[in-house]
Amino acid sequence: MAQVVPVVSELFSLASVFFPRMFHSRDFFIFACTLVYVESIRVTKRGELSGCHPMLDFKHVVQFWKLDGVHQDAFLQDLGCEVRSNPSSETTDLTCSDNAFACMGSVEDVSSNNYMCCNYKYSSRSGPELTTISGQTLSVWTTGPATLLQIPKFPETVPTVQVQVNVQPYAPYWYTMGCEGGRISEVVVSGTSVGESSLTIRSGALHAEEPFAVRLGDGPWHDVSWNTHVVDNETTLVSSPGVTVTGAIRAKDPEHWGPDASATVTAGGISIEVQQQTSGTGDVSRPMLDVSVHGTYSKSGGIGGLLSPDGVSLTQGMEPVPCMTIDSLGSA
Repeated sequence: MAQVVPVVSELFSLASVFFPRMFHSRDFFIFACTLVYVESIRVTKRGELSGCHPMLDFKHVVQFWKLDGVHQDAFLQDLGCEVRSNPSSETTDLTCSDNAFACMGSVEDVSSNNYMCCNYKYSSRSGPELTTISGQTLSVWTTGPATLLQIPKFPETVPTVQVQVNVQPYAPYWYTMGCEGGRISEVVVSGTSVGESSLTIRSGALHAEEPFAVRLGDGPWHDVSWNTHVVDNETTLVSSPGVTVTGAIRAKDPEHWGPDASATVTAGGISIEVQQQTSGTGDVSRPMLDVSVHGTYSKSGGIGGLLSPDGVSLTQGMEPVPCMTIDSLGSA
């Protein structure tokens, strides 16, 4: 007996949580009732000093690297960081208030005795939110590959259709330690119905050098971009005995998003729709992929993956990754 499988995945953002950690003490003198506030101090050794830019989000870190050393410092100051000076290079202690961290502003001025104090705030990294075929919602907090769908369910059986996604931040976490959330950057479809080669769909802005594209195995990429398509003109990108892929530029949700790339994959009785949504423009554009799957499967074989009824249990124990980023509203 077959069952219809309506499932949709989309991205969401987790609200930041800021934990202020300022402490004050109050002293009274004999002849004057003078209120004295003593601020807690955070001390950093010079050998532990790192750059400030890893604490920026994707948009700001892109802007930071376009600037020279002087303007990098000014850029950080605009975000609330304060320049401090260590009068002696022999003095290794660099001090900031307790809610700020010491860091190096300009990447070109590593020998300077100057440093910066930047306020920070705590948060956690968000990830894609999925809706299973049974209507439950779950979040994917980890980055890397994740299996959305596998038919049949049993791992010892070669799947007829398997849909995997790659969850990545816009800026790699080795490049920035900030609180960029994960998003679906790539979709991979494989299985016996597809053939020996897997099908890959990558994200990419319509104007980018590497735009949204589809390829089978190690074959050429078939782009969906402003150079290859016009709005609502659907074309066949891949056609083989086991799998067919069409691509188009569509405004699927015109109230919230403009026209963007999409692809529809048909394999093994399953239809996989991949719709891109891009925020920002130019080199700060941020494309992400939404994935929906429709079709039927044998109840005897079952269905596995995060979109299956077992999806919630597969993510048990996963927690959002804590992070910290520059707080432009505080005072260092």
